[in-house]
Amino acid sequence: MKKNPRNLKEALEGKLSQKEKSFLVSSFDQLGNIAVIEVPEELNKKEKIIGGALLKVNKSIKTVCKISGAHKGKFRVQPLKIIAGKKNFIAEYNESGCRFLFDIRKVFFSPRLASERLRIAKLIQPNEVIGAFFAGVGPYPIVFARNSPMKKAFAVELNPVAVKYMEENISLNKCKEKIEVIKGDVKKIASKKMKGKCDRIVMPLPHTGEDFLNSAFTALKPEGGIIHFYKVALRDNPYEGALQKISKIAKKFRKKFSVLYKKQVRPFSASKIQVAIDFKVN
Repeated sequence: MKKNPRNLKEALEGKLSQKEKSFLVSSFDQLGNIAVIEVPEELNKKEKIIGGALLKVNKSIKTVCKISGAHKGKFRVQPLKIIAGKKNFIAEYNESGCRFLFDIRKVFFSPRLASERLRIAKLIQPNEVIGAFFAGVGPYPIVFARNSPMKKAFAVELNPVAVKYMEENISLNKCKEKIEVIKGDVKKIASKKMKGKCDRIVMPLPHTGEDFLNSAFTALKPEGGIIHFYKVALRDNPYEGALQKISKIAKKFRKKFSVLYKKQVRPFSASKIQVAIDFKVN
């Protein structure tokens, strides 16, 4: 019997030259029924072959898209092109006992932070009120609602399409009573609707998240709380810049802080890495 290929490289055996193999990026993101893969310019003529091979490797994948440009715009959406399988952009994605539906062309979503979402959910204490900044289609607040004893989450998102899908996903996961969806800018919402109400803030915006630390401190209860902060930083010294920024904001609010946890979450590029810092504000 013919054996099924175990990975993309095996599936492409005999279909790429040795030189072409050297350009191949074999890693990809799987969003349930959809795979998103990077195809280097040198392999553009072989994109359909690569897409077809990926369908053979993983039978749960029904559509393969290639990244056709960088994230752009204030909603950080990424241009995509279907190179194999069904003509479909609606992902059906499962994570930590939760189900999500969303259009991968119109919203930002990272499956690579699944372990982070569950890690934080396990830290949440009974009756905590959570501030979920940049909530997207709802992965953080929904995973929290289904996997923690939280009382409530404020889920703030500016992208109207993402808000629509978040509301659908909240209904799909039967957690309406625990999540309040707020469409709008985090800076305005934190000061008007969330001021002094949160025990814990999660802010998964790695590029410009530090610009919203003021809002995170504002939304915490007067006695303090915990902030989960993400940043893309240089590999050589990934934490120093972030901690300096946190220290500056803490002094502005006349608060003290202590680092509870820090970790290099995932590589971002050859010179940069995404880090997570949990810190307690006293």
